[in-house]
Amino acid sequence: MSEDQKKQLQTQLWNIANELRGKMGADEFRDYILGFIFYKYLSEKLTLFADEILEADNRLYKDLDERVAEDASIIEAVRKDAIDSLGFFLKPVELFGYVAEHGSKNGNLIEQLEKTLNSVEQSTLGADSEDDFDKLFSELDLNANKLGKTVHARSELISRVLAHLDKIDFRLEDSKVDILGDAYEYLISQFASGAGKKAGEFYTPQEVSTVLAKIVTAGKKKIKSVYDPTCGSGSLLLRVARQVDEVGMFYGQEMNNTTYNLARMNMILHDVNFSKFDIRQEDTLEHPQHAEYRFEAIVANPPFSAKWSSNPIHMSDDRFSQYGVLAPTKPADYAFIQHMIYQLDDNGTMAVVMPHGALYRRKSEEKIRKHLVFEKNYLDAVIGLPINIFYGTDTPTCVMVFKKCRTSPDDVLFIDASQDFEKGTQNRLREIDIERITKAYESRITEKKYSYLAPIKEIQANNCDLNIAKYVDTSIEQPVINLAEASKKLEESERAMDDMNSSIKDYCALLGIPEPKGNNLPLLKDYKSGVMQDIFSGKIRFTKSGVNYPTWKEYKLKDLLSERKHRNSKNEYSEVFSVAKNKGVINQIEHLGRSYSSDNISNYKVVHPDDVIYTKSPTKDYPYGIIKQNKLDRYGVVSVLYAVYKPKSKTIGSVLDHYFSNWINTYNYLNPLIHKGAKNTMNIGNDDFLNGKSISLPVDEGEFAKISDFLSSLDNKIKLLEDDSRAISLE
Repeated sequence: MSEDQKKQLQTQLWNIANELRGKMGADEFRDYILGFIFYKYLSEKLTLFADEILEADNRLYKDLDERVAEDASIIEAVRKDAIDSLGFFLKPVELFGYVAEHGSKNGNLIEQLEKTLNSVEQSTLGADSEDDFDKLFSELDLNANKLGKTVHARSELISRVLAHLDKIDFRLEDSKVDILGDAYEYLISQFASGAGKKAGEFYTPQEVSTVLAKIVTAGKKKIKSVYDPTCGSGSLLLRVARQVDEVGMFYGQEMNNTTYNLARMNMILHDVNFSKFDIRQEDTLEHPQHAEYRFEAIVANPPFSAKWSSNPIHMSDDRFSQYGVLAPTKPADYAFIQHMIYQLDDNGTMAVVMPHGALYRRKSEEKIRKHLVFEKNYLDAVIGLPINIFYGTDTPTCVMVFKKCRTSPDDVLFIDASQDFEKGTQNRLREIDIERITKAYESRITEKKYSYLAPIKEIQANNCDLNIAKYVDTSIEQPVINLAEASKKLEESERAMDDMNSSIKDYCALLGIPEPKGNNLPLLKDYKSGVMQDIFSGKIRFTKSGVNYPTWKEYKLKDLLSERKHRNSKNEYSEVFSVAKNKGVINQIEHLGRSYSSDNISNYKVVHPDDVIYTKSPTKDYPYGIIKQNKLDRYGVVSVLYAVYKPKSKTIGSVLDHYFSNWINTYNYLNPLIHKGAKNTMNIGNDDFLNGKSISLPVDEGEFAKISDFLSSLDNKIKLLEDDSRAISLE
C-alpha cells in the first residue's frame, strides 16, 4: 500500500471519529471509536483465520449457520483452533458486518453490540489469553447520554459509525504492511493533540518514542524483552519493535483503566500475539506486577509531577533499600528510576524521559542520583530535548540513559539537542534531529555546542549536578567584526542610498513633483501613499522624450492576467509559500514559524517568479484578501486557498502589486464581487476576480515600467531605512 493510500485510510478513520465527537472531549470519543475499530479488527482477523480452515470445503465462515447441525460442529471446531491460535472467538452472527447490518434493521443494535463485545471476553475464559481480554471493552458504555439522550438517538449514531467502518477494508491479508496499526497510531496521536494535559497519560509523541527506541536497541537485531512501567497506550513498546527484527516479549504496567484497555487493544491490533505480551493494571510504584523479571530494554515516559506514598515501609523493598533514602512524595521521578533500575537486566539499556529538575534537585533526590552515578556507575548519557514537544505541557525535558554494564565507565555523555526541531504550535523532532541524537549517542564523541563526554571526576567536582549547560557549552560567542569589512559595507550602504535618492530625484523631475528629502520613515511612507494616489488617479503622468504617453484605458484584470492552473501533481516543488500584507510572498515557515501545509502537497498550485497571487481567504487586517506579486525569483507552491495568475509582463504584475497594496483599492475592487455567505466567507470565484470592475492603467509598456521602477525605488528606500539605524521615528 502506498503512503497516499495509508494517509487516505487515516483520513477516513478520523472523519468517522468526528461522527462520534459531538460535544464529547477528545479523551471520551477516543475510547468509543478505537473500541469499534478494534472490534472490526477482531472480526476480520477471525474471518481470515476461519476461511483458511474452510478453504478446502469451499465455504465462507460468515455464511455458516449454527442452527444447522453440520455448521454448528464446524463453528465449534473453529472456536477451539481460534482460542489456541488467536486467543479469542466470534460466532458468524457476532461478526462486525453482521451486527452492523442486522442490529440496525432489528432495532436492537445496542443490545446486540453489548452482548457481542461481552461474548468476546467470555470466549477467553479459562484460556491462556483470559487476562489479555478481561474487561477489554469495559469503558464502552453504549448507553451513555453523551452518545444521545434516547436509545433511538444512541442507536442512530452508533449505526452510522459502524456502517462507515464496515465499508473500509483493513487489508489484514497483506501481512507485509501494518496498515491498520499505522492508522491506529495516527488516531491515538490525533486524540493526544486535542486532549490537553490528559494526553500525557496515554501517549508519547512518536518522534520522542523513536529516540528512546533507537537508544535501547543500539547495536542489536533482537531483544529478549522490553518493559514500560507506565506504558499508557503501549505505543512506546511498539516503537521499540520497529527498531529490531524481533522482540521476544513485551511487558507493561498501567494504572489508568481506560488506558490499560487501550494498550492491550493496541498490542493485539499490531498483530502481537496474546502469548507475547503481558500488560497489567496497577500502580507501578506501590504494587509492581513484574518484580520477578529482569528486562533487556526498558523505556518509559512517567507522568510529570506524579505523586507516590513515599511510605517508610518501602525502605525494606529491594527496589529502594540500598539507597538509604526514599524519593520525595512529589515528584516521584526518582522512585520510577529506582524501580526501573531494579528491573533492568545486566546486559540491558534503560531510557527514561525526565523533567530537567531530575538532573539537579537536592535533598533525597541528590543522594539517590549520587548513588546511581558514583557508587553504581549506571548513568550512561543525558540528552536535553527541545521545549514544548510533549502534549499538554511545555516542561523542559531530557532523556536519561542507564546501563548496569557500561562500555565507557569513566565518563558520561551529555547531548544538548534542545535547539534542533521544527517549530510549531507544538514543536517536533525531525528525522534529521533524531538521526543526529542517535549518531552522537552511539559514537560518544564531543561535538562543539552539541555534545560533551564528561569524565566522572568532572561530575564529582560539580557535586553530581547534571545540568546539561554545565557540560555542553552553548554560550553565544561575541562575533568578530572586521573593521575594514564593516567600513566597506557602510560605504556601500551610503552609496546605495545616494544612488536611490538620485534615481528618485530623476523620477520626481520627470513627474514635476517635489522629491522626498531626508530620512524620516513615517513621512516617507506618507509621501509614497500620496504619489500612488496621484499616479493612479491620473493627476501626474510620465512622459517619453517630452511627449505624453497614450491616454490610459480601462482594463479588466482578465486583460492583464491569466489564471495558472498548474498543480504540483508530480511533486516538482517542495517550498510552500504564504502571502503577508507587508512582506509579500514569503516562505510559509519563515512567515508563520511552522508549516501549515497538508502532508500531501501534490494538489497545491505552482507559483512562478513574478506571478500575481491572491489570498482568497480573508485575514484579520485585510478582510478582503491580499494581492501580491512573487518577487522571490523562485518557484514554489501555495494551497488551494490562493489563486495564482500569470501577468502579461513583469512590470504589469509589479504595478498591480503597488495598486492593490492600498487597502482601499483592494476593498473597492473586491467588495462588489462578494457573494454574501457564512461568516468569513467571500465566495469570490477566479473568473469573478478577473471580471470585476475596470481599472484605469497605462497602455504603453514603457509607462508601466517607469511607474513600477519609481514606486519600487520608494519601497527600496523605505526598506533600507527600516533596516538602517539612521531611520528617525517620530511615532
